[in-house]
Amino acid sequence: MRLRQSAALTAAAATALVAVPSAAVAVEPASTLYVNNRSTACSDFGSGTAEVPFCTISAASRVVQAGQTVEIAAGTSYQETVNVTNSGTPDKPITFVGLDPLGNAVRPVVNTKSAFVLTDTHDVVVKGFRAISYYQATAPVVAVVNSSRVALDRIKYSSGGRVAVQLSGSSDHVTLSRSTFRNAGGVVVGAGAHDTLITANDFNQTSAAAVSAMDAPNTAVTNNSIVFSCMESVKIDGASPGAVIENNVITAEYNGWPQCGIVNNNRGETEISVSAGSTAGSKVDYNTVHPWADASAYTWAGVSYRTAAAFTAAVGQAAHDADYNFPIGPSTDAKLPDSATAAIDSADPAAPGVDTDLLGVKPTDDPNVANTAPGGGVRDRGAYELTGQNRATVELVTDVPSRQGPAPYTVKFTATAVNTFGAPQAEYLFDFGDGETLKSTEPTVSHTYTKPGTYQTTLTATDTQGGKALASANSVIVKPAGDLVATLDVTDGSEPLSLRVEAGVTSPYVVTGTRIEFGDGTVAAGSPSQHQYPGPGTYTVSVTGTDEGGRTTVVKKTVELTNEKYTAALQPGQRVQVVAAPGGGQLLTTGVNYDKNVWSPHLLVPQTGADFGAGDVYALASATTADQWLRTFALVDGRIYTADRNLGPATGGVAQGQWLPWKEVTGAGALSGITQISAASIGNSTHLVAVANGRVYEASSDRATGAWSAWGDVTGATRIPTGVVSIAAGTTGNMLHIAILGNDGHIRVADGDYTRGRWSFGDVTAAKGGPTGITQLAAASTPGSRFHVVALADQRVYETTGDYQAGYWTGWGNITTAAGLTGVAQISAASTGNTLRIFGRTYWGGVLSVTGDYTAGRWSGATSVFTADAAGEAGSIMRVTAAGL
Repeated sequence: MRLRQSAALTAAAATALVAVPSAAVAVEPASTLYVNNRSTACSDFGSGTAEVPFCTISAASRVVQAGQTVEIAAGTSYQETVNVTNSGTPDKPITFVGLDPLGNAVRPVVNTKSAFVLTDTHDVVVKGFRAISYYQATAPVVAVVNSSRVALDRIKYSSGGRVAVQLSGSSDHVTLSRSTFRNAGGVVVGAGAHDTLITANDFNQTSAAAVSAMDAPNTAVTNNSIVFSCMESVKIDGASPGAVIENNVITAEYNGWPQCGIVNNNRGETEISVSAGSTAGSKVDYNTVHPWADASAYTWAGVSYRTAAAFTAAVGQAAHDADYNFPIGPSTDAKLPDSATAAIDSADPAAPGVDTDLLGVKPTDDPNVANTAPGGGVRDRGAYELTGQNRATVELVTDVPSRQGPAPYTVKFTATAVNTFGAPQAEYLFDFGDGETLKSTEPTVSHTYTKPGTYQTTLTATDTQGGKALASANSVIVKPAGDLVATLDVTDGSEPLSLRVEAGVTSPYVVTGTRIEFGDGTVAAGSPSQHQYPGPGTYTVSVTGTDEGGRTTVVKKTVELTNEKYTAALQPGQRVQVVAAPGGGQLLTTGVNYDKNVWSPHLLVPQTGADFGAGDVYALASATTADQWLRTFALVDGRIYTADRNLGPATGGVAQGQWLPWKEVTGAGALSGITQISAASIGNSTHLVAVANGRVYEASSDRATGAWSAWGDVTGATRIPTGVVSIAAGTTGNMLHIAILGNDGHIRVADGDYTRGRWSFGDVTAAKGGPTGITQLAAASTPGSRFHVVALADQRVYETTGDYQAGYWTGWGNITTAAGLTGVAQISAASTGNTLRIFGRTYWGGVLSVTGDYTAGRWSGATSVFTADAAGEAGSIMRVTAAGL
């Protein structure tokens, strides 16, 4: 019975106050006491303010008064026994609340003590904790002794198999609600306690009966989810009349949970048991009960019943109960699936309980399930209300794509929630990950991060019924404010005429570009980067940095590069230029000055204007002009490209050794099916010869004007047979000579006399015979109108000379025998003065050179071009061409 203060006492108190007007007015106590054992200012001897909180919950419990709330700081846990003896009033209860989202942990110091003990108290609320005890504990985790109107709400119990909550003495009107019992003991309501409400709790794997009451009248067990408990799920024993067991979801059988097996002899042979002394005024209905396969669902006054139908037929109870096997595993929230139609919208709304489920969701109508609850009720059975709040997302928008920027950094978040029941959204709780949260009724909010760090925002979207859906946004990275800064370090590279460039770009935004310009038209993205220049000179190296903030910065350094061998190789004298195509990357070039006995280091041919690499080149050709230019031709996918290099003094703004950009040869007109090319010059006019579809064509170009003549059909003009395999061009005076290898194995030479304006030809093979198995030709000219034809046959090299002044051809000479030039897969020839220079690309990717001195009448031994003693080591070479000057 609720005690009430008499009117007389109230009036006397009022009169006494009026009679003493000089008395001090009573000071209202603070509404909140604070506990925070992580605060360096905490003290158990203070007054529990936010600035000087208590260090222990016990200190607060000793001084708390009616109407006050004891707040325990989030992120704190306690090892103590909290004894609560002070009381509140029905309208001003004492409240202990843990603010940690996971529940503030409270554990006793020893296993003989409880975490909370409420003794001889009334009107007290304890909520928001994790109540923990030791596995070997002898005391319950929470004990309520001789206390009234106590609420234990939203508590996570972990008792290592021991009793979780024990009510004893004359305790009455105690409510245990919205709590979880995992691997814990159950709730024990002892003799003398009455009017106990156990509602909306999740019992999972309790080591004994989930709820047991002995001599405890008016015990209500409603809307609980009880799965896999040892012994009974609900046991009402002794003289405990007036019990209410409604709206529960109970599942006993789970083969993967051995603790309650027959071996332990404690599995329980019934799920709901009401003793003979407790049946009076008791009610069992609106539950789902799934017993062990060989056990009973109910025991009433000592008689067991396997099914609800049998139970109803015998005693009239459980008329609305159903057998539902909950598809759930141990230690899992017992939330109803959509398929649990027997438990959805079917609970008795008149049963005692609390206003929401364990998670705070109000009764919600599932539009997909017919309502079978009495009185139009829509509450589900069990501790969890099925909600249509299925999923949520949270998208963020920043001023840059990568979600990184300098503090302060403002981000816009947009929440989306999907509710399949059609319930409107009530609020969106944004936790921005930096300690700041925001509740909003609008789905789009903005937040400014003021400190550097990596933050992830989480969203809790709540509908009007309390259903929640969680989501996480992508992380936001906040950097210290700062400028976009670029650094540039330039050192000598590992190759001749090369630099190693290390560039760094930093920014609070994501760096979008690190562009290195080497000053010769070449660029690179990324660092470190090594670059080889096409020749000596003064170059300005720069790094350009950009970031997502739209900022750009540039740092420059000027360097001067020199190389004595490079310069010497270009000086006047007997010179040869070699261009080679390795298997990948860029074309290589080197040069030799035989008078100075010096090779230039091999360098990369600039790629300006070229959209191909060395590995794309099918054939190479080259020739020099009278004004000291090297003209190089590359056959790529049936198209011919050309690039010129100045070998003479600087002219027209072009330095000695400088390459001009690549360009496609298009001025001669279209010519399809090109497979071979060769080149030779008469003065400053270069003649380009090509094999297309087995026929030979020729076009010429003046380097200075860049104009090309149209392709002329040499095969048609000379009537040389088609089926051409290889060609090689050279010049004597004003005459162009083309050595032509036919598919019949014959070598024929076509002579274009540009003075007389006519073509003629002769069959060298018919006149002089020659080696068999020829696969490729090369050619060069020496003074005295001598045209040298070099043939490659079975990896051996041969040569014959056409002396146009004397009017005869020599016999074939074996260069391989004379000079040791072996293992050759491709040849090229050049001349300087009265000397023939032959370059052979070997099968192993090297390049060998031999020299035929026609004045001295001897051949030199073969030497390697791409070695440290000559042009420097290079990778495997696939094509080579040479031209003398």
